[in-house]
Amino acid sequence: MSYHREAQYMANKIEIVKADPAKKEDYKRIFDNSPLYNHYFKKTDLLDKCLSDALKAGRAFVAVDRNGEAVGYMAMSPSDPMVDGLPCLTLLGVKDTMRGRGIGQMLLGFYIEVMSQLGFKECALVVNDWNPRARKLYDSLGFKLRRSYEDQIIGGWMNHILVKKL
Repeated sequence: MSYHREAQYMANKIEIVKADPAKKEDYKRIFDNSPLYNHYFKKTDLLDKCLSDALKAGRAFVAVDRNGEAVGYMAMSPSDPMVDGLPCLTLLGVKDTMRGRGIGQMLLGFYIEVMSQLGFKECALVVNDWNPRARKLYDSLGFKLRRSYEDQIIGGWMNHILVKKL
């Protein structure tokens, strides 16, 4: 997926830029101590694959601080069969020392703006039961429940597809 422009945001001295595939190992560390890592990626070996696929496709972006350190990561897809073919935020993480500072909200704002500029009428994301903090953030940004399904990889949990009208 190519974007019509390299959008950048400046807030709290954080800039959103296209992710560099050469820095994949740095991006993995963003997910350390996160609910996503602890409940999902620790039990599977999918983090490396998710990062590699998004970086290769040019669909990954990072929030970097003024020193150039990646403090947040986001990947998106223009069409995801898991969410009825809608554009989807496929991965989002903020470094543990930077959580609670608005970086996740900034990354989500970037995602919403890009999908809107590309002409989509809706965008989606998936959140799991074990991540109520993320669900609260998504709800506050206007994402609404479309449907839920049981997680097929780790089982015992429900995934919730949330959709935002653009």
